[in-house]
Formats: sequence, C-alpha cells, structure tokens
Amino acid sequence: MIGIAFTGSGKTLVFTLPIIMFCLEQEVKMPFIRNEGPYGLIICPSRELAKQTHDIILHFVKHLKMAGNPEIRSCLAIGGVAVSECMEVVQRGVHIMVATPGRLMDMLDKKMVRLNVCRYLCMDEADRMIDMGFEEDVRTIFSYFAGQRQTLLFSATMPRKIQNFARYADFKTNNIKQT
Repeated sequence: MIGIAFTGSGKTLVFTLPIIMFCLEQEVKMPFIRNEGPYGLIICPSRELAKQTHDIILHFVKHLKMAGNPEIRSCLAIGGVAVSECMEVVQRGVHIMVATPGRLMDMLDKKMVRLNVCRYLCMDEADRMIDMGFEEDVRTIFSYFAGQRQTLLFSATMPRKIQNFARYADFKTNNIKQT
C-alpha cells in the first residue's frame, strides 16, 4: 500500500496503530519467546524521525499495558544509540523495531536480528529515503524477509522514483482518497 498525505496529517498513527494491534493480537495467541521477532518493522530516513515514531509507539503500548494487556516490546535501532540497547529488547523477543536503513543493514549483516517472522514493513517518508540514496539498502533489506509481508510506503509526495520503486517491490495499487 502506498499512502500519500501532507505533513502533520496523522500518517504516523495510520501505520503505528495497526502494527501495535497486530502485535497485541499475536502476543495474546502465542507469547513471544527469547530472540523472536520483530513482527513489525518501520524504516525511517533519519534518526530524529525514527525516535519520534518510536516515542509514539511507546506511548500507546504503555497505556495498553496499564489497561491489563500483554507487554508489547519495541526497540529503536539508529546510529548514535548503542546497539546493546536494542539488543536487550531483541533478546527478550521484540514485537516492533523502528530503524534507520544503515543501522538495520549493519544488524542484519551481523545476524543480530532476523526478519523471518516479520509480517509488516512500513517505510515512512519513503520519498526522502530514496532521495537520500537508501534505495539499494532497502532492496537488500527486502531480501531478508522469509515469508509474506504487508508493505506500506508513506510519503508526502509521489515522485517518479517512488512509483518506480513501488513497481520493483510489486505493490498492489489501491487508490484511497481523503475527503
């Protein structure tokens, strides 16, 4: 799915809430074990955006836990933050990972994290990611997925580069207009 909406329109909630609810449903059915996960991966072009996104996830999962739901664990994998912080969560079983392409590639190359159970991939500000030269990294990240996944691209614009990238990623197109 490709989502296009202007900055400040709530795109982050559109992709974080479904992933949180999916992970909650999976955790209720069969709790995560050590070193399992992530079920959901959100890739952001910058550390700042990744941190903002992760903070939103933390807010919602904290309130879900306070309401008596199982714990949903998430980690932030970005440059400038020690890998050990993320690995502590990964080793306990991580539901959601928010990452920048460079740090994620490093962790995948070193087999610190696997995407064999990941079923939900979201690329936030996909246009910026492609413009910043991460297209090849993202294509490589796709190769680490073992099974079917839902892939979402979110962007404020739809330049030709994103259209071409979506064709490569074999996206099914559903046009949804905001009214």
